[in-house]
Amino acid sequence: MDSIKAIFRKTLDAAGHFLKYKKHLYIKPLFFIIIAVIIVLISVYVYKNVIHEPEEFITMDFSDNKEEKINYDFSGTTIALDPGHGGEDPGAPSEYGENEDDVVFSIASQLESRLTEAGAEVIMTRKKDETVSLDGRKVDADLFISLHSDAFDDPAISGFTTFYTYPNQEAFGQHLNAALDEHSLLYNRGNQVMEYQVVWQLDYPGVLIELGYLSNEFDDYILNQKDYQDEMVTAIMEGIHSYLNR
Repeated sequence: MDSIKAIFRKTLDAAGHFLKYKKHLYIKPLFFIIIAVIIVLISVYVYKNVIHEPEEFITMDFSDNKEEKINYDFSGTTIALDPGHGGEDPGAPSEYGENEDDVVFSIASQLESRLTEAGAEVIMTRKKDETVSLDGRKVDADLFISLHSDAFDDPAISGFTTFYTYPNQEAFGQHLNAALDEHSLLYNRGNQVMEYQVVWQLDYPGVLIELGYLSNEFDDYILNQKDYQDEMVTAIMEGIHSYLNR
């Protein structure tokens, strides 16, 4: 037992001597180790509390963006709403909530109610979770809006876009794009020409709106929030109103 104590004492003395007289050997390495540990701890915190728990840092407050009390009157206007995908085609997958077909159907259903209250005749290209061909989405109306929330290989891609095909559709896209820009939390990717079938098969003003990218965590999260969906409905209502009263 005495020999063990002696060895332990010698070890402590040696350690003390090293720490006291050999600082030049360990101070710099110790400094860099401490900095590395701090960086790792910060990275872990950000990863856990920011990237994978967006609800803790995203506060959706639309109090400054509330819709003005506009007495919309869309009487005599027939508006077709096309919730993209559905049935056998769920569209883009979601990590935080519903897939694309359910997200856009939720927004379209709310928009249908608001438009009907404003006196518009509304045609829904699908009224439930059902498969509808692109040909079957061609309907006769005055205005046509196809709603989507896309996915992309690069998860960093974010933002909303309005698409049209023909010159007689451009102005409608511009008005919707401007209204969405006022209400969306996402980057505005503009009003672009694109030959999507649901739009090019029409001979009247029609637009396809990509509300965001479900492959992006932020877009995915907010598009699955009811308050944000309500805000998108408000934006589209304002865009239609602006276009019809231009």
